[in-house]
Amino acid sequence: MVKKAKKKVAKKRVAKKKGKKKVTKKKTSGKKREVDVRKEVSMDETNTHDAEQKAYEERLRRRLKQLRRAFEEGNIRIPDDPHITESLLAVRNGPDGEIDLNSVNGLVRSMALAVTFMEDRKELKKAFPLDEIQHKYFEAIEDNFGEFYKKMIEQELTPHEAGVALSQRKEVIKSITDPIPEFIEAIEGFWHQAGEAVFAHVEDTHDTLKGVFGGDLFPSQNENIASKCGIYTDTIILPDPFLRSKEIFSRSPEKDQAYYFIKHALNILQYKELACAEVETPIVVIAPDKGVLEERERDYYIKLGKEDALSHAKKLFGRDFESFEELMGFATTLDSIEKVVAELKDKSRLLFDTEWEGSISEQIQFAIEKDSEKVRLTNHPGILVAGHAMGRMCICNELLIRSRRLGGTPIIDVPTSWKYFNWKLEYDADKAEIERNLKNLHVLRGLQSLAENKMQWLGKVPVKALIEIRKTGALAEIREVLGKGVMELAQAKPTNFHQTADQVFDNIEHAFVDHKEKIKKLSKKKWKFAGTDIGSWLAVGTLEVTAAATGLPVWGLATIAANQVFDFPKLKDIPASIKELAEESRKLKQSPVGMLFTYAKK
Repeated sequence: MVKKAKKKVAKKRVAKKKGKKKVTKKKTSGKKREVDVRKEVSMDETNTHDAEQKAYEERLRRRLKQLRRAFEEGNIRIPDDPHITESLLAVRNGPDGEIDLNSVNGLVRSMALAVTFMEDRKELKKAFPLDEIQHKYFEAIEDNFGEFYKKMIEQELTPHEAGVALSQRKEVIKSITDPIPEFIEAIEGFWHQAGEAVFAHVEDTHDTLKGVFGGDLFPSQNENIASKCGIYTDTIILPDPFLRSKEIFSRSPEKDQAYYFIKHALNILQYKELACAEVETPIVVIAPDKGVLEERERDYYIKLGKEDALSHAKKLFGRDFESFEELMGFATTLDSIEKVVAELKDKSRLLFDTEWEGSISEQIQFAIEKDSEKVRLTNHPGILVAGHAMGRMCICNELLIRSRRLGGTPIIDVPTSWKYFNWKLEYDADKAEIERNLKNLHVLRGLQSLAENKMQWLGKVPVKALIEIRKTGALAEIREVLGKGVMELAQAKPTNFHQTADQVFDNIEHAFVDHKEKIKKLSKKKWKFAGTDIGSWLAVGTLEVTAAATGLPVWGLATIAANQVFDFPKLKDIPASIKELAEESRKLKQSPVGMLFTYAKK
């Protein structure tokens, strides 16, 4: 059958050939063909350029119309500047009634761009109200995990305990892990649509003290971060833990995937009431990581992390490394735990977890076993140690950039993350000291000494009480006590930081002495919120504040922009959003500030 079909096709082809007239083709020289190709390319480039120019002109006309509307509605005022007035009066309409773009200079175009940005931002926030975004997010989580959450509450389990229990049953694991890819895709799609609106809403709350959680995937499932520091911050911004765990889900055994999936879901549902509370200023906001949604930003954090890893390795091994490749090359030679330990010059900088006990060798061995099991990392001791520092520094840079973007202060509640965060600020300060000939730019001050090494603060506030406090406006003065000290420190200028740092911390200490007295008075008043006594909210533990007045944008971007960090090319590798953020930071001249809240061990 196949052969006959082939013969028929062949006969048809022959018939067609017979019916065709013979066409003589002229030979074309290679040179002429090359010229023709060049013409085609040139025409394509011209067409592309014309299309781009037309699109730009359309955008510009739209912006100019918005600028005119803003003037007519009285939304903007013209500064008393003759150059601006002259530029605006020079704008003319063409014969077609449209604005003649040749009459619009760069100053007017910039004004139009700024107005359009503000108007578009307003429209974005109007289209995506923050409370609706938060409600829809939690509805999606509850639709999928609501039954698990109810059982957890009924059985008085923690998210960790519930996650462990469910991930032990083989028949349950597959039913949990199979939907993960589709669920993550849906969450990503949601944040791609609504993420920018969340950023806009949070960024535009300029008169509030915002705490930006970082240093871990999500706050501890044993503690509520809002209960811990919700009195002292107006809004706490939490990350979406599902986005942050994409790598874990893609690289871990199914058992671990099931555990993290359930634990994250049950943990985040504990914040639904706070995030969806009907209060003027949101208590909790869930916001996505740009580094997960945008690949360029993620790559940028990795670059910054590699640079900081070199500073950390210098302390760790007591030697300089010109590049991250050189560091990893050195790490490759440390193919045994004994070789790693022998090369260490500052053993205190080799930190996996502040709670781990045992010798350095034992901790490295434990890290190899733990990490290779959890996320299938290398079991090579040297590479593990160098890579661990890089990963930690990436997290610190992401937290600093995220905090500055949202106009907040980093909040950390894990001592290990706090150590690396301080080291990161120390390394930035070292670079600034070399470049600017300034000294003592990094400051770390624990405030727990105010209460005989056990700081007291209102850090165990029930969720319902916290909501009631916000609705009634009570205790606002206590929240401002800490906020004042932190903002003074954040706004300290690099040129006078050395002289004022001690005074800034004295102010914080005085504030906390006053705060301690206020707590006593409040306790005596026996005020109750949601049926609980203020005196029962007292937490005891560690509260620390750290800062590095480098005079650089918080993650050293001025150094990068000066072409002193990365190999060429440099500036083009920096995402546009980061460049804008760097410029804003230079204008603000603020220094990075971080805060640690940890409960004392029982």
